[in-house]
Amino acid sequence: MADKTSNSNLQPWWNRPLWGDKSMLEKLESIIHKPHDSIPEEVIEHHQRVFGELKILTPIAKALDSNEFNNPEFLEFVHISKLFAYEIGEYKGLKNYIALFRVAVEARNSFLKIEQIELSYRSSKQQEMYRFLLGLLEQQLNREEFIKKLEQKQQEILPEIHSEEGKDAINVYTETLKKLARQDELGIKLMYLFKKYQLENFSLLRIISEIVQYLLERNLLDFNDIKILVRANQDLFDQLGKVIELPIDKTREEDYARMLQYIAMKQKYQDIYIQFLRLLEVMTSWSHFYLILKEIREHYDPDEFEIPEEFNTPIPGIEIYNKYQSVITKKYKST
Repeated sequence: MADKTSNSNLQPWWNRPLWGDKSMLEKLESIIHKPHDSIPEEVIEHHQRVFGELKILTPIAKALDSNEFNNPEFLEFVHISKLFAYEIGEYKGLKNYIALFRVAVEARNSFLKIEQIELSYRSSKQQEMYRFLLGLLEQQLNREEFIKKLEQKQQEILPEIHSEEGKDAINVYTETLKKLARQDELGIKLMYLFKKYQLENFSLLRIISEIVQYLLERNLLDFNDIKILVRANQDLFDQLGKVIELPIDKTREEDYARMLQYIAMKQKYQDIYIQFLRLLEVMTSWSHFYLILKEIREHYDPDEFEIPEEFNTPIPGIEIYNKYQSVITKKYKST
């Protein structure tokens, strides 16, 4: 016993027993290196399930991702689409009119074909068909009812037309109207508005379509350039504004330029925009699971818990999320 006490007294003061047989150093080590708590097994299993969902979604997102989505012009189109959809700021009140403007451009060929037939075939029975169309348009029917009544009139009038050329004209006329109705119900409304305001010259649509085609080769981020183009064709846009019944306070140069910019961007990026929306849909689901995983990992402090190796595994798809986070998380509110 004396030897043990003697040996203890020979040790440095910080390593001598404070109480019992444990020195200060041993006490500090026991505090610093105390056994950590274990993360509950059900939490680890939940982490595994959520991580599995991310592993499933990530390859889909990678397949949908494209370098074209990094184009500033495309990203501006995404932003403008939201402004129109939610009618925010200067885009407020333009949503319904841009839809008619779009149809006017996209369905121009149908309108021009209808115009050509009405001008070329003037027999009494054919003019009866044209008058019937106006009455049908005034009823503002849905597309199914419109097509049904149009076909009934077609079958009624065909036997009364004697020339094969005349019959062919009625058939093409009817099919073109049906195509216009099926393409977009707004096509029927636009046809009615043209006839309502007695603007039978659909070449207006051709010229505006040519302006859109011209813009496709220009920098669509240059809004001033688009305004100059509107200014140079103000009479045309005023005519179109009358047809689509644009409110007087929305007939400024800037309003037409905004609609023209959007329509040109839509034509240019429509295909990849659909792909981009699918990517956002996948990444929105991905972000749901990501936030759960992030919360689980952050909840357990490594100073207090034994962290499983899988909790430190890189999160699949995080690079895609970081790339589009501002778009995924941005909220738009109608004004």
